[in-house]
Amino acid sequence: MFLGHSDLFWLIPNRYGSLPMIDLLSNFDAFTMAVLVAALYFSLSSVLVYTYLYRRTYPGFGSMTLGLVCWSVGLFLNYFRPFDLLLSLYIGGVLMLLSGVFLFRGLLLYGGVRPRRRMAVNYGVFAVISAAIAYYMFVDFDTCTRVAVFSLGMAFMFLRIGFEPYVVKGWKRYATQSLLSAMFVVLGAVFVLRAYKAFNAVQCLPSGPDDMAKALLLMAMFIASILTFSIITMTFARMEAELRVANEELQDMSETDALTSLANRRKFDAAYESEWKRAVRGRLGMAIVILDVDDFKNFNDQYGHQEGDECLRKLAQVLQAHARRTTDVAARYGGEEFALILPGMGATEAFALAEDVRQAFAKIGIEHATGRHGNVVTVSAGVAVLEPAGKKNRRELLRAADAALYAAKAKGKNTVMHSAGAEGATGRV
Repeated sequence: MFLGHSDLFWLIPNRYGSLPMIDLLSNFDAFTMAVLVAALYFSLSSVLVYTYLYRRTYPGFGSMTLGLVCWSVGLFLNYFRPFDLLLSLYIGGVLMLLSGVFLFRGLLLYGGVRPRRRMAVNYGVFAVISAAIAYYMFVDFDTCTRVAVFSLGMAFMFLRIGFEPYVVKGWKRYATQSLLSAMFVVLGAVFVLRAYKAFNAVQCLPSGPDDMAKALLLMAMFIASILTFSIITMTFARMEAELRVANEELQDMSETDALTSLANRRKFDAAYESEWKRAVRGRLGMAIVILDVDDFKNFNDQYGHQEGDECLRKLAQVLQAHARRTTDVAARYGGEEFALILPGMGATEAFALAEDVRQAFAKIGIEHATGRHGNVVTVSAGVAVLEPAGKKNRRELLRAADAALYAAKAKGKNTVMHSAGAEGATGRV
């Protein structure tokens, strides 16, 4: 994958003084390996191009795909050299450098980081390295310096790809990011070592079918697969994350009343059943408060539906402020009716809480010129408490709270009534 090495500096001789990897690679034909690697790269590039054109992707996928395509073409030119030798090597080297630019840009976009400022550095490095390679290839021919300059440029690109997702604040990382970063850090380190060897070499040869090239071709097979796998996996991970968030939002929407942002009837029924079962298991008391806005139809007809909606929203805010415990549930029960589920709360506490809600809502002072109590909108409430046990049905508690609400209405409204018959203070605002 990375061409122009003159030796296998990372291989250690065995006790017989030979290099096992070289002994192994000598059995392979370099041209056949190059054909296989080129076929693999173009196949994987085709998969990414197809995915980009015909499947849902995200900003950055196209840049990373273009990066792999540039690398594939650059590899092809370095080995098969369809043009003049130096021209093929130069174009191939420039395309490989450009692949680093595109890969970094793609990862920036994937990570949700604005690419303009950070990409300016890569563009500058690419321009300088490309010009230096051209100089040492076509003006002052020096293969060792050219290889060293090219290697430093690649090392810079790859080390940025490897490290920046972990040092830049706000960079969103997805699945396989650690694998991808580790791979590019290793590649960057290899290029640094390659540059060091080239600077200290007496003579450097252009890339050719030697054992070093065979080793790099072998590496290329693994690296291409890992890179393609990482790009696609990051895409799927992001899709899964967005799908999970969307499902959570849909779930929340399906259980939330759009007007008041309280729990809707569906959520109320589910919570009520769950808390009832919990109360049965723990033999705990359970309180229900059902509230209704007094003369709401008259208010709606007189002031309009928008004012009616605002009235319901303000009552919802009062209920939310009083349902302080994590187990408490405030819900819009239907129309202008609201309900509170108060697990483990006794009759006295539940009655006091309902009375506080009634008074707090009256103090808001929503004008109702034909209202019966101080020309403001008021609420009535029914409170019921029951310890679920034996054959008691959970509907009994709701029926008791509902009956208490009707009793409060019959008493003249703006009143809290307990299912046992106790009456709260009637507000006179």
